[in-house]
Amino acid sequence: MKVIKCIGFFVMRLILFSGCQTNGSDKIEVKMKSDEDLKEIADTYTYEDYEKVFEKAVSDADELEADGSLNKWLIRILAEEQLSYESDLTDDQVIKLAERALKEDEVWKSIAKEKYGVTVTEEEVDQYIKEGPDTFELPQMQAYAAALGLSLEELNHEFDRDIYEKNAIWLKLKPELEKEYGLIDNNKQVEKYQEEVDKGVY
Repeated sequence: MKVIKCIGFFVMRLILFSGCQTNGSDKIEVKMKSDEDLKEIADTYTYEDYEKVFEKAVSDADELEADGSLNKWLIRILAEEQLSYESDLTDDQVIKLAERALKEDEVWKSIAKEKYGVTVTEEEVDQYIKEGPDTFELPQMQAYAAALGLSLEELNHEFDRDIYEKNAIWLKLKPELEKEYGLIDNNKQVEKYQEEVDKGVY
Protein backbone atom coordinates (compact mmCIF):
# COMPACT_ATOMS: atom_id res chain seq x y z
CA MET A 1 0.00 0.00 0.00
CA LYS A 2 1.28 3.43 -0.88
CA VAL A 3 1.76 5.36 2.34
CA ILE A 4 1.10 9.04 2.90
CA LYS A 5 3.98 10.30 5.01
CA CYS A 6 1.95 11.63 7.93
CA ILE A 7 3.45 12.30 11.33
CA GLY A 8 0.93 12.21 14.16
CA PHE A 9 -1.59 14.97 14.44
CA PHE A 10 0.93 17.43 12.97
CA VAL A 11 -0.10 16.30 9.52
CA MET A 12 -3.72 15.57 10.14
CA ARG A 13 -5.95 17.98 8.30
CA LEU A 14 -7.03 20.07 11.24
CA ILE A 15 -9.50 22.66 10.05
CA LEU A 16 -8.14 26.09 9.32
CA PHE A 17 -10.59 27.68 11.68
CA SER A 18 -10.04 31.27 10.59
CA GLY A 19 -13.42 32.87 10.09
CA CYS A 20 -15.36 29.61 9.93
CA GLN A 21 -18.57 28.94 11.77
CA THR A 22 -18.53 26.44 14.59
CA ASN A 23 -22.25 26.35 15.26
CA GLY A 24 -25.12 28.62 14.48
CA SER A 25 -23.90 32.16 14.03
CA ASP A 26 -20.86 31.68 16.30
CA LYS A 27 -17.50 32.38 14.71
CA ILE A 28 -14.06 31.68 16.07
CA GLU A 29 -11.34 33.56 14.28
CA VAL A 30 -7.84 32.20 14.68
CA LYS A 31 -4.76 34.04 13.47
CA MET A 32 -2.03 31.66 12.40
CA LYS A 33 1.65 32.26 13.08
CA SER A 34 3.68 33.52 10.15
CA ASP A 35 5.34 31.06 7.79
CA GLU A 36 8.67 32.26 9.14
CA ASP A 37 7.67 31.50 12.74
CA LEU A 38 6.30 28.09 11.80
CA LYS A 39 9.51 27.24 9.94
CA GLU A 40 11.62 28.35 12.89
CA ILE A 41 9.68 26.05 15.21
CA ALA A 42 10.03 23.14 12.78
CA ASP A 43 13.76 23.78 12.37
CA THR A 44 14.77 24.51 15.95
CA TYR A 45 12.41 22.78 18.39
CA THR A 46 14.02 19.99 20.39
CA TYR A 47 12.50 17.09 22.31
CA GLU A 48 12.47 19.25 25.43
CA ASP A 49 10.58 22.02 23.62
CA TYR A 50 7.94 19.62 22.35
CA GLU A 51 7.79 17.97 25.76
CA LYS A 52 6.72 21.27 27.34
CA VAL A 53 4.09 21.80 24.63
CA PHE A 54 2.50 18.39 24.99
CA GLU A 55 2.65 18.18 28.75
CA LYS A 56 0.81 21.50 28.96
CA ALA A 57 -1.70 20.42 26.30
CA VAL A 58 -2.46 17.16 28.11
CA SER A 59 -2.73 18.89 31.49
CA ASP A 60 -5.01 21.64 30.17
CA ALA A 61 -7.17 19.15 28.26
CA ASP A 62 -7.62 17.01 31.37
CA GLU A 63 -8.87 20.06 33.25
CA LEU A 64 -11.50 20.62 30.55
CA GLU A 65 -12.43 16.94 30.12
CA ALA A 66 -10.39 14.17 31.68
CA ASP A 67 -12.30 11.35 30.03
CA GLY A 68 -14.53 10.93 27.02
CA SER A 69 -14.27 11.14 23.26
CA LEU A 70 -13.45 14.86 23.23
CA ASN A 71 -10.25 14.63 25.29
CA LYS A 72 -7.89 13.69 22.47
CA TRP A 73 -9.32 16.44 20.28
CA LEU A 74 -8.80 18.94 23.09
CA ILE A 75 -5.17 17.84 23.34
CA ARG A 76 -4.73 18.25 19.60
CA ILE A 77 -6.29 21.71 19.53
CA LEU A 78 -4.31 22.88 22.58
CA ALA A 79 -1.02 21.64 21.14
CA GLU A 80 -1.85 23.18 17.77
CA GLU A 81 -2.59 26.47 19.54
CA GLN A 82 0.89 26.53 21.04
CA LEU A 83 2.67 25.46 17.87
CA SER A 84 0.70 27.18 15.12
CA TYR A 85 -1.70 29.84 16.42
CA GLU A 86 -0.85 33.46 17.08
CA SER A 87 -4.24 33.82 18.78
CA ASP A 88 -4.81 32.83 22.40
CA LEU A 89 -7.98 30.76 22.71
CA THR A 90 -10.37 30.79 25.63
CA ASP A 91 -11.45 27.50 27.20
CA ASP A 92 -14.84 27.86 25.56
CA GLN A 93 -13.24 28.37 22.14
CA VAL A 94 -10.99 25.34 22.60
CA ILE A 95 -13.99 23.18 23.47
CA LYS A 96 -16.00 24.42 20.49
CA LEU A 97 -13.12 23.84 18.09
CA ALA A 98 -12.57 20.35 19.49
CA GLU A 99 -16.28 19.56 19.16
CA ARG A 100 -16.25 20.73 15.58
CA ALA A 101 -13.12 18.72 14.73
CA LEU A 102 -14.69 15.59 16.22
CA LYS A 103 -17.92 16.15 14.30
CA GLU A 104 -16.04 16.79 11.07
CA ASP A 105 -14.07 13.57 11.49
CA GLU A 106 -17.29 11.60 11.94
CA VAL A 107 -18.98 13.22 8.92
CA TRP A 108 -15.83 12.82 6.79
CA LYS A 109 -15.77 9.06 7.35
CA SER A 110 -19.54 8.71 7.08
CA ILE A 111 -19.65 10.30 3.62
CA ALA A 112 -16.80 8.09 2.45
CA LYS A 113 -18.74 5.00 3.56
CA GLU A 114 -22.33 5.93 2.75
CA LYS A 115 -21.88 7.86 -0.51
CA TYR A 116 -18.75 6.32 -1.99
CA GLY A 117 -18.75 2.89 -0.39
CA VAL A 118 -15.21 3.28 0.91
CA THR A 119 -14.13 1.67 4.16
CA VAL A 120 -10.94 0.10 5.48
CA THR A 121 -10.38 -2.98 7.61
CA GLU A 122 -8.47 -3.01 10.88
CA GLU A 123 -5.74 -4.95 9.08
CA GLU A 124 -5.45 -2.25 6.41
CA VAL A 125 -5.10 0.46 9.06
CA ASP A 126 -2.45 -1.56 10.91
CA GLN A 127 -0.54 -2.09 7.67
CA TYR A 128 -0.73 1.62 6.86
CA ILE A 129 0.67 2.52 10.28
CA LYS A 130 3.44 -0.10 10.10
CA GLU A 131 4.58 1.18 6.70
CA GLY A 132 4.38 4.85 7.67
CA PRO A 133 4.20 6.28 11.20
CA ASP A 134 5.93 3.27 12.79
CA THR A 135 9.03 3.97 10.69
CA PHE A 136 9.51 7.43 12.23
CA GLU A 137 10.99 8.35 15.61
CA LEU A 138 10.85 12.13 15.49
CA PRO A 139 11.29 14.17 18.69
CA GLN A 140 7.78 15.60 18.48
CA MET A 141 6.28 12.12 18.28
CA GLN A 142 8.42 10.88 21.16
CA ALA A 143 7.45 13.88 23.29
CA TYR A 144 3.79 13.46 22.36
CA ALA A 145 3.81 9.81 23.37
CA ALA A 146 5.68 10.52 26.61
CA ALA A 147 3.23 13.24 27.64
CA LEU A 148 0.41 10.73 27.22
CA GLY A 149 2.30 8.00 29.08
CA LEU A 150 2.34 5.85 25.94
CA SER A 151 4.91 4.07 23.82
CA LEU A 152 5.29 5.17 20.20
CA GLU A 153 3.51 1.99 19.14
CA GLU A 154 0.59 2.75 21.47
CA LEU A 155 0.45 6.34 20.21
CA ASN A 156 0.29 5.25 16.59
CA HIS A 157 -1.86 2.14 16.82
CA GLU A 158 -4.26 3.27 19.55
CA PHE A 159 -4.41 6.97 20.45
CA ASP A 160 -3.90 8.38 16.94
CA ARG A 161 -5.42 5.41 15.14
CA ASP A 162 -8.41 7.52 14.05
CA ILE A 163 -6.06 9.82 12.13
CA TYR A 164 -4.36 7.00 10.28
CA GLU A 165 -7.66 5.31 9.57
CA LYS A 166 -8.67 8.51 7.79
CA ASN A 167 -5.43 8.57 5.81
CA ALA A 168 -5.90 4.94 4.76
CA ILE A 169 -9.48 5.69 3.69
CA TRP A 170 -8.24 8.62 1.61
CA LEU A 171 -5.99 6.38 -0.47
CA LYS A 172 -9.02 4.30 -1.48
CA LEU A 173 -11.33 7.31 -1.76
CA LYS A 174 -9.19 9.28 -4.23
CA PRO A 175 -10.10 7.21 -7.33
CA GLU A 176 -13.80 7.58 -6.49
CA LEU A 177 -13.44 11.34 -6.12
CA GLU A 178 -11.56 11.55 -9.40
CA LYS A 179 -14.60 10.02 -11.10
CA GLU A 180 -17.08 12.11 -9.10
CA TYR A 181 -15.37 15.47 -9.56
CA GLY A 182 -13.48 14.92 -12.79
CA LEU A 183 -10.33 16.11 -11.01
CA ILE A 184 -6.97 14.43 -10.52
CA ASP A 185 -5.26 17.18 -8.51
CA ASN A 186 -5.06 16.04 -4.89
CA ASN A 187 -5.48 19.52 -3.38
CA LYS A 188 -8.56 20.23 -5.48
CA GLN A 189 -10.04 16.87 -4.50
CA VAL A 190 -9.46 17.75 -0.85
CA GLU A 191 -11.20 21.10 -1.30
CA LYS A 192 -14.21 19.60 -3.07
CA TYR A 193 -14.58 16.82 -0.55
CA GLN A 194 -14.28 19.31 2.29
CA GLU A 195 -17.23 21.18 0.81
CA GLU A 196 -19.28 17.99 1.12
CA VAL A 197 -18.12 17.52 4.70
CA ASP A 198 -18.90 21.11 5.66
CA LYS A 199 -22.48 20.67 4.46
CA GLY A 200 -22.84 17.75 6.84
CA VAL A 201 -21.23 19.56 9.76
CA TYR A 202 -23.12 22.87 9.65
